[in-house]
Amino acid sequence: MMSNNSEDAIRALNAWLDQHEDEVADGDVDEILQQFLAEYNAVESLTDNEQAHALFEQAMEQETAPEAEKLLKEAVELDPDFLDAKTELVHIQYDDPIDQIHQWLNLLHEEKEKLKADGYFDKENIGDFWLIIETRPYMRTLYTLAKQYLDMESYTLAIDILEDMIELDTDDRLGARFDLAGCYMMMEDAESLNQLFDQYEGSGSVSMIFFQAITAYRIGDYDLARADILRLNDTIPEFSAFVSGDLKDEDLDENVQYGIYEPGTIEEIMCNMTPFFLVLENEALLIFMNQCLDQIDNSPLN
Repeated sequence: MMSNNSEDAIRALNAWLDQHEDEVADGDVDEILQQFLAEYNAVESLTDNEQAHALFEQAMEQETAPEAEKLLKEAVELDPDFLDAKTELVHIQYDDPIDQIHQWLNLLHEEKEKLKADGYFDKENIGDFWLIIETRPYMRTLYTLAKQYLDMESYTLAIDILEDMIELDTDDRLGARFDLAGCYMMMEDAESLNQLFDQYEGSGSVSMIFFQAITAYRIGDYDLARADILRLNDTIPEFSAFVSGDLKDEDLDENVQYGIYEPGTIEEIMCNMTPFFLVLENEALLIFMNQCLDQIDNSPLN
């Protein structure tokens, strides 16, 4: 995900290109970019918006809530429309999850009205929201709200938000589809999961296959569940140890604790299953998965 500083630079570049439209049309791209960078880096005083984003970055690095809150408040004073800062302030200023939800819903409503007024919700922009710098904060706050609903196991509410996110950014650059797939699994909505699976060519994602396997088991399609489990075992060397509970911390990439993983690994499944790990406490499901894998071990071909 791009940092706020990077997004500021892109905004500045877009504004500079608008001001130098004639030069851009006739000039060399490399020379034009070098000219922009020289001017951008030579600016000694920051705008209020740039100062606000600098304060936000500082706030995200603070170790205590009071220090972060002070910097975030200063950022909002400089830029009253700074949605990322206001979203983070809700985390700090409200302890009750319900209060947090109300605050985020209010922020989203206000931001949506502003974006509508500026034409960002026009038909030609729907589906490309992450490509538009101005709509990224709205997407991030939507995801914050969805994550809160997931923490509360309010899957129906989470689905509404996550489906909106995928409609607004069809390439799903934030990865909302994985949380959405998990919600469909918890709701035993195989039809919606299959549609999502097809939309994002889920056959290439071990997380999607795992969600599909558990959903199939929960609705009684044991043949599909077994086929998916065997497929995952063929794809991921550590899958059997994961299912049996024998997977050790030293077997995992250390970045998994930060939600970072390489696609197609056991770490991918673990990261994307985090909001839904409760389902793996089902003893009957674990017995079923282990029996599927035991059949391989006991096969005459092994």
